[in-house]
Amino acid sequence: MSWVQPLFQYETSFVLILFRVASFIAALPMVGGRSLPGLIKVSLALAVSLILVPIVPMPPPPSTVSAWVIGLVGEMVMGWVIGLGSQLIFAAVDLGGEVAGLQMGFGIASVLDPNSNQPTPLIQQFYTLLAILVFFGIHADHLVIRALVHSFAFLPPLSASPSGVPMEALVRTAGQLFVVGMKIALPVTMALLLANVALGILSRVVPQMNVWLMSFPVTIGLGLLVMGATLSLFMALLQDQMAGLEGTIGGLLRGMKNP
Repeated sequence: MSWVQPLFQYETSFVLILFRVASFIAALPMVGGRSLPGLIKVSLALAVSLILVPIVPMPPPPSTVSAWVIGLVGEMVMGWVIGLGSQLIFAAVDLGGEVAGLQMGFGIASVLDPNSNQPTPLIQQFYTLLAILVFFGIHADHLVIRALVHSFAFLPPLSASPSGVPMEALVRTAGQLFVVGMKIALPVTMALLLANVALGILSRVVPQMNVWLMSFPVTIGLGLLVMGATLSLFMALLQDQMAGLEGTIGGLLRGMKNP
């Protein structure tokens, strides 16, 4: 049972690190959702915390209960901010996939998302699965874990207050989310917009033709064709966004650093 010795030798460090790591894992995409059993998430948080305990410098422990509570809440907020940096990319993918799916007419067809237990449009689920493959394919998970480890050097435990959430940086990052989401949906949206204009002109030229029934296979087929033709652009956009994850998370952490 020698592996539990750090729990008793560095109990203060372990508790503070565990709160930051557990909050980070809860906010991570693919890991923080309901698809992963809680026992695995708890075991992962404990294992990562045990690894970090001997290498993280620890300030003097708080002397009062209120200081402990404030410190633990600050660690939870910091872990949540680190995980949120990577979560926003997947939120942008979800937004782009949902807009593209609605334009193609797949709004009524949904599958059950295991992360949220909510119905999810088919195209959104397809884009999300591709984003997960890209995330692990380019080792973006290593960047996120490295950002977590570096956060202990940049913001040691008990150095951030719960009120230090970088709202300006969060709003700026969330704004970038909409830009990336619209870039993902733009090729399909523009192609289907032109197709709908052409169908509208056709309905005026040939009133006897049932354009409404013909529009369904046209929009679905054209949408899938454009999706397949622009998958390389989608992958390149994701790689570019995920390669900058460490800088995005660093910008959020700089907003939490006390002056």
